[in-house]
Amino acid sequence: MKAKRYSAEFKSSIVDLYNEGCSANSLANEYHLAVQTVTGCVKNLKSILTALILKIVHFLV
Repeated sequence: MKAKRYSAEFKSSIVDLYNEGCSANSLANEYHLAVQTVTGCVKNLKSILTALILKIVHFLV
């Protein structure tokens, strides 16, 4: 079975809702996603932001 792909905009909106206080379970139920999909979006965005911050700090030093 081929994995379903979601747009960056959709993932970003899911992460925004999560950061506003919605639980991963409620978002998964509302948008018909697996809980792992929601938590994966959040985790991936955090790692991207961390990498970006590290690059900026490295550039400034």
